[in-house]
Amino acid sequence: MNNDNSRAYVLVAIQPGMEQEFANEIVSKKLINDSKVERVDFVHGNYDFVITLKGNPQDIDSRILKIRLLPYVQRTETLIPFQMLNWEEILKKIELDYQMQHS
Repeated sequence: MNNDNSRAYVLVAIQPGMEQEFANEIVSKKLINDSKVERVDFVHGNYDFVITLKGNPQDIDSRILKIRLLPYVQRTETLIPFQMLNWEEILKKIELDYQMQHS
C-alpha cells in the first residue's frame, strides 16, 4: 500500500454540550480544510465525532495530535485499517462463487 494513501478514523469524545464549540474550533483552526481530512461526521454513541484522515502516516499522526490538543476533547480513539479493501473485487468473487454453486 502506498504510504500517501494511508487512512485513519479518529473517534472523538467531546465534553457534553460542547459539540458546536468543538466544530467551530476545528473550522476556525482550519483543521478540516485540506486534503488530509476526508470527512467529519457528528455521530451518536460513545463518541461524538468521527474524523476520517488520509495521507502519509506522519501527516496523519500530526493531525491526530492537533485534534487531541483542541479544547473540549475528552478522549480520542484512532482506528487504522490494515489494508484498503477493493469491494468491487470482493463482490465479483462472491457473485462468481454464487454462480458456480448454483450452476
